[in-house]
Amino acid sequence: MKTLLPALTSLYCISATAANVEIVFSDISSLRGELYIAAYNSADAFTQKQAFQSQIIRVYKSNQTAVLADLPAGDYSVMAFQDLDANRTLNSNMMGIPTEPYGFSTNPHLMGPPSFDAIRFTVGEDDMSITINME
Repeated sequence: MKTLLPALTSLYCISATAANVEIVFSDISSLRGELYIAAYNSADAFTQKQAFQSQIIRVYKSNQTAVLADLPAGDYSVMAFQDLDANRTLNSNMMGIPTEPYGFSTNPHLMGPPSFDAIRFTVGEDDMSITINME
């Protein structure tokens, strides 16, 4: 019992500093397919496409919600796309411009792919909500 109590106390301290991030996807025009969501916790992970947390949710209404659960305090970037043709890939044209809806945390206006810093937001100890506009 002596070793269990410190372990439980340590576990509580870790989970007490984690927050849930609700992501609201607004103005989804095509009510089909799935939303692929990836959250990154560092520029290196972002560059290497190694998501800290990811989800796939079915699209069935124009404003969808997903929750990234128990994120430790820190900086994150979220990228999402709507897979309309069920090929599990963001389709693009010959110039590399996406042909399926996509969006990023902070909703930046960019020319070309974003960097981690361009779409970065900070998670603290409290639950929070962000909105991603699908383009």
